[in-house]
Amino acid sequence: MKNIKKIIKFIKDNKWASILFEVSIIVAILWAFSWYQNRGTLAADEQPAPNFDLKSLSGNNYQLSNLKGKKVVVYFFAPWCNVCHLSAGNLNDLREARTDDELEILAVGLSYEYPAEIQDFANELQLNIPVLYGTDQQMQDYQIRGFPTYFVIDEEGRVTHRSVGYSTEIGLRLRT
Repeated sequence: MKNIKKIIKFIKDNKWASILFEVSIIVAILWAFSWYQNRGTLAADEQPAPNFDLKSLSGNNYQLSNLKGKKVVVYFFAPWCNVCHLSAGNLNDLREARTDDELEILAVGLSYEYPAEIQDFANELQLNIPVLYGTDQQMQDYQIRGFPTYFVIDEEGRVTHRSVGYSTEIGLRLRT
């Protein structure tokens, strides 16, 4: 008990210790929140990513297994999701920042009633990446529990990162 009192006094009396303590608390809260959001989602433990073969808004087919040799960001969204509307623009920014052919960015629409909802979402946000019509199968395969959900898949087709919720362009860059 004496040691705890000494630590508390030290933190109160030392400005930098106080700031470090507060930052540590904030980081711990953010980590716990991130862990809670990601629970139940397909693990990012370098297991093979579930394959899909989906049609894009432009009518092209995209098969994940055909993208081996490239790093792939798969962004699962719902057209009714407000956070998706806020974060999807970061995908455009990432695409503009990474002009190399080694990174593929795919947006996969889920949880929609009509295909026009996906088209409207892409048009409204002026997405400059392929936008695909997803199905319930991808929700099951990737264990999607919330939107948006991001997966980063390495050149060998393995899931290396996942995130649920808003992610900044910087956060996406760090993962890719």
